[in-house]
Amino acid sequence: MKRLLALDKSRIVITALLLGGFSVVGVGVVSVTQEATRERIAQGELAVLRGQVSAVLLPGSFNNNPANAAFLMPDPEALNLPPLKPEPNDPATRLSESIRAGIVGFRAIKDDTVTAVVLPVITHYGYSGDIKLIVGVDREGKVTGVRVTKQNETPGLGDKIEANKTNWIFGFEGKSLANPGEKGWAVKKDGGVFDQFSGATITPRAVVGAIHQVLEYVRLHHAELFDAAHSSRNERDDESKDKPEAAHIPAEVNHE
Repeated sequence: MKRLLALDKSRIVITALLLGGFSVVGVGVVSVTQEATRERIAQGELAVLRGQVSAVLLPGSFNNNPANAAFLMPDPEALNLPPLKPEPNDPATRLSESIRAGIVGFRAIKDDTVTAVVLPVITHYGYSGDIKLIVGVDREGKVTGVRVTKQNETPGLGDKIEANKTNWIFGFEGKSLANPGEKGWAVKKDGGVFDQFSGATITPRAVVGAIHQVLEYVRLHHAELFDAAHSSRNERDDESKDKPEAAHIPAEVNHE
């Protein structure tokens, strides 16, 4: 009887150890799978971001590869971009990790002059959550193009902000803080100049606000975005050297 009890206890211990081992292995496999999935998603979002950089710039306005001219943005949180945690001390590492996180700007350069920048922005006011955009802005503060890089808006309604759904997103090209002016930067339902969608006002309202936010950001940081001294330190495009002087952009009051 004692031998049987001893055997039973040994079996219980062995079974418990095996179950514990399987649990540890299982948790490890799940963690590795989740991390790999996050990495694939991040790489996919980065590919979308870089693939659309040239799409928001005017043809013929650059002779570099803007997608390879990434730079660290001043005060990225002003565009609702999440900060790196922890933030690396080394500028090169910080740039590399910021590129992977999709929180960098891109410079369009022609004949050693920065002609435009492409900036990411996130709005938290979408109908179904965050909407991520990239916005091209030239030296004069005019929008050169806008594209949606991530959204979860209602199919057939809010998703009309996508360039492959309707032409609505192209309506921002050529706009600036002065055109249409402070009050004009809103959907028509709110007294502005931009169309909303039938049955969907929240989504276009969020996008209009985000683009206006980018233009205000460019006005405030114009010298840092277009100045050579900063691009030479932060740029990931060794063949490009920017030497422009900052253009004046008229001040506007942010009405949001």
